[in-house]
Amino acid sequence: MEKLEKKKVLILGAAGRDFHNFNTYYRDNEEFEVVAFTATQIPGIDGKKYPAELAGRLYPNGIPILPEEEFGKLIDEHKIDQVVLAYSDLPHQYVMERAAIANAHGADFILLGPSKTMVKSSKPVISICAVRTGCGKSQTTRRVLDILRTKGKKVVSIRHPMPYGDL
Repeated sequence: MEKLEKKKVLILGAAGRDFHNFNTYYRDNEEFEVVAFTATQIPGIDGKKYPAELAGRLYPNGIPILPEEEFGKLIDEHKIDQVVLAYSDLPHQYVMERAAIANAHGADFILLGPSKTMVKSSKPVISICAVRTGCGKSQTTRRVLDILRTKGKKVVSIRHPMPYGDL
């Protein structure tokens, strides 16, 4: 039986949802090889790596984080099959421009749906969301947790990986 070639993936993101999508769908998925993440919104993150300790057994050297403005060139150089957009707060125009670039370079352009990226829970969940960074999600989350704790509830807060500190 012949072994299928892994699909090469480039994940476009802002050092948040992209890492979450990787962890929930690609991390131990042997059908894919995530070649790199791209970065735009976090200063100084491009040129670093998503750590091997978080990337899992398929990525013993970690995964490079490269500047997004080079993603067309990256598709060509690495023979990327799929470009995955993993932002949560972009205007339609920006999304479609990225789709056009990916397609022009021969790659599929995809958005992963919730069935592939949601964290499963056996407990009730409250989701704190916003349309962009800086809207107060963290403060709102802390307040909601405080309210629930005063009502005697056991609560926990989770969020996607954040690139704070030394990657």
